[in-house]
Amino acid sequence: MSDSTPSHGLTGVARTLLTPLYARAHAAELLPSAGLDDPVAARLLDEAGHTGSEVLADRGNTLGSIHRTIAFDILTRRFAREHPEGTVVSAGIGLCTRAHRLADEVPDTLRWAGVDRPEVIELRRGLLPGERTRLHPASLADPDWADTLVTGPDADPGPVLVLAEGVLMYLEPGELTSFLDVCRRAFGPGTEVVADYFHPRIALSDRHPIVKATGARFRSGARDGNRLARFAPGWELAAEYGIMERISPLHRAAGLLFRTVTLGSRPYAVARLRATA
Repeated sequence: MSDSTPSHGLTGVARTLLTPLYARAHAAELLPSAGLDDPVAARLLDEAGHTGSEVLADRGNTLGSIHRTIAFDILTRRFAREHPEGTVVSAGIGLCTRAHRLADEVPDTLRWAGVDRPEVIELRRGLLPGERTRLHPASLADPDWADTLVTGPDADPGPVLVLAEGVLMYLEPGELTSFLDVCRRAFGPGTEVVADYFHPRIALSDRHPIVKATGARFRSGARDGNRLARFAPGWELAAEYGIMERISPLHRAAGLLFRTVTLGSRPYAVARLRATA
């Protein structure tokens, strides 16, 4: 639904959650071969409302969001197989529907937690009352955002997978360093962080259309997954996954050209990082 007066009440960075929500809601029709059917996302998009200018609904950006979701889903299933009693923490959970979408594919013993700004958590609780995901209102720029995740009923989260989907590029470099430090300190060695990132040439150019759509600016980027891991001590790159190349032949060609010009760097990718100490 497009509404001139949407009910979500979000601004700035928080408003960026609408574009991936739109992509998931339309994934079945835009990329039927992917098997990504998300009726919960479709319902949330309708109930939250949006104006056309708030959402990147063009085919390239929508397919990019869908392919990113697919990559994050694959890595979440992998973690669930290896750590059926672990915890998946969605950092900047927004209106992510992964716990609902994968409910029949992962063990019931897998725990889910989500962190986001208070206004986003309030919106989410109103749209998804009674969900099993434990929600924690906090800003990821705060050095104590993970404290409530390791106290009380979550005192022993077990192995942890932190999903930062569409998040890290909005953190200042110092905040990105702090975010990784907090993940390692709070959850310990072996913790994995899955995050997408842009090359600095794109991240710091202010040319991405999400800037015009929401007013939210990218604040940081990385030349590759190894450099992303070097933002903080005690992290290593476990794997890296191209996203832009999957969108279309034209995007694949543009990505190859970018890698030639930058001596091997991808314009946009998903990295899986592991805490080593």
